[in-house]
Amino acid sequence: MDPNHLPVGDTSPYHDALAQCVDHWGLVPGKTELVRDGVNHVFATEFVNGDPVIIRISDGALRSRGEVLGELLWLDHLIHHGCTVTTPIPSRGGELLETIELDVGTMHVCCFKRFRGQQLDPANDAQWNDELFLKLGRETGRIHRVSDELQLPADRNRWHWYESKLGQFPDPLPSAFNPQVADAMQAFIDELRGRPTPSRHYGLVHRDLHSGNFLVEDGEIQIIDFDLGCYGWRTMDFAVLLFSHYYYPSLRVPHTSSELAGHVLAMMVQGYRDEYTFDREQLDTVGDMILLRTILNYIIMVPAVEHWQIAMGDPQPPVTESLTWIEQLWLDGHKLQVDLSQL
Repeated sequence: MDPNHLPVGDTSPYHDALAQCVDHWGLVPGKTELVRDGVNHVFATEFVNGDPVIIRISDGALRSRGEVLGELLWLDHLIHHGCTVTTPIPSRGGELLETIELDVGTMHVCCFKRFRGQQLDPANDAQWNDELFLKLGRETGRIHRVSDELQLPADRNRWHWYESKLGQFPDPLPSAFNPQVADAMQAFIDELRGRPTPSRHYGLVHRDLHSGNFLVEDGEIQIIDFDLGCYGWRTMDFAVLLFSHYYYPSLRVPHTSSELAGHVLAMMVQGYRDEYTFDREQLDTVGDMILLRTILNYIIMVPAVEHWQIAMGDPQPPVTESLTWIEQLWLDGHKLQVDLSQL
């Protein structure tokens, strides 16, 4: 469900931008391979000294230079305050962000340290367990606490959750969308936008914290891919993981239930509270944040179902079934069972 996998008609601009950045960071073209495509193209490569790194190239039509710089400033702040997160590497010219102008448009290029940790399998109980949930909650709490100490400049800031172009319905609405579902989702978005945003409940969030966006090395969690980071409710960083692995039909773990999801949430909140405050009012927003994630998933996947079926590794149930589940959820009045009794 990563928007970075959105299909792109012509990938050549990304490769052209990469070619122009080889000397900026001292990369080895022969050791470079594409690991993720879409709105962002992500390449694994090496410096000439052998250090493994990641190059991320973003389409300037969807990410402004100031917005990307805001992400990099945020990451630098987190790192300097003890968070283990994606680490930007300046170019040889001392720039964290190189902007490449091509005939077809602008591309923004960043370089990051490549962590050596491993992704975990949510279906493997030996890896996906209470110890992990506690640690993940603790790291999330630390990121939120440290983020509240940061004030990004106006020209290098991140958007609010509702401002991202990726999360907006196209106008006019293509025939692939169910208009009744789209209307219900838009009404929910409008209602959320009108809610109060109290401090500590709302601020900078990762917004895409699922199993594909953190690694584990020697028991330490390394959180990566902050591209969707924005201002939003802090419970978004619980809801994404719950939606992805305990509700969404194509990805959920075997034998899932609202009780199991509630247990995972309880463990994450317990770890979170080691680092930051978390009150009952915040818990009451978890269900709404899961619903909000169904909307992003629906907007992104409906226009490219076949692409997503391939990009997600041909999951069963298929993506079409998951989208039908989302539609029915909203046609039924978006009733979603979230067990909070264990908190």
